[in-house]
Amino acid sequence: MTNFMIGFNAVMPVLLYILIGQLIHRIGWMSRKSLSEMNKALFAFFLPLNLFNNVYHMDLDKNFNPRTLAFVIIYAIAIFIVYALIIPIFQKRNDRRGVMLQGSIRSNAILFGLPLGTALLGKENLGMVSIALAIIVPVNNILSVIALSIYTDEDFSFKDLMHKIISNPMVIATASGIVVAALGLRLPQSVEVAFDNLSAMTSPLALTVMGGLFKFDKIKDADWSLYFTVINKLLVNPAIALSLAVLFGLRDDNIISVLIATAGPTAVSSYAQAVMAGGDEDLANQIVVFTTCFAMFTLVFWIWLLKSLALF
Repeated sequence: MTNFMIGFNAVMPVLLYILIGQLIHRIGWMSRKSLSEMNKALFAFFLPLNLFNNVYHMDLDKNFNPRTLAFVIIYAIAIFIVYALIIPIFQKRNDRRGVMLQGSIRSNAILFGLPLGTALLGKENLGMVSIALAIIVPVNNILSVIALSIYTDEDFSFKDLMHKIISNPMVIATASGIVVAALGLRLPQSVEVAFDNLSAMTSPLALTVMGGLFKFDKIKDADWSLYFTVINKLLVNPAIALSLAVLFGLRDDNIISVLIATAGPTAVSSYAQAVMAGGDEDLANQIVVFTTCFAMFTLVFWIWLLKSLALF
């Protein structure tokens, strides 16, 4: 029961933020337009700033574990290739292929990962988790851009793909943070305080806005494409990743890094990317809503399992 409560207490604050966001929208305090504008600000500025700040504060020499980082990156690419080969066999619609592919592999690492990692390990032990998240987010962003680009009725453009990758705010923020941390540069104290305060509010605010933007009206139209993606994202994908990580000898904050990188719900930004790329926006929304709701149960299970096996 103790191990179960550890998982429950780690996940429940995330659920409460989401429910508060939905409540704020339903009682009319914030319109969908206002929430959408706030969401744009979050993904253009606040979340990249949060990512930069986490990398900036890391001691790369102390916290860096190349084996964990290599595992997370290689696994992300490998599972992407596997799903990219499997999904077209069963799904014939191009506007759904890319949505299913990114929905199956792209975790809401920043929004769920940092609060979850803090709850499980404590803020002082987030070194490897933050570094892993800082790397896996741009990797997943790149893979998502590829997923939505290869399954399109338009001609594939490598130039456009590279432009989308290098202009992504998450990629820019991560690269900037790594460069600043590697060079040992320090920001003025007043700037550090401002960045720390903004970062502290970003995750709760982003989760609240995400909850307000959830659309439940299309859930009744769910079909096998949704069920396939949800099962793979929350059960199959993390089961494979965590099993391989254990065999690879990863423990403690390293195994939690793998958990957060693979077992969380599909990233909220995947919906916006799917819409901009001409993907099936209803399916993209359903995937975000369903994986977020069911992740509240599956994450508790994975945390309970890892804790029961004394892996962290």
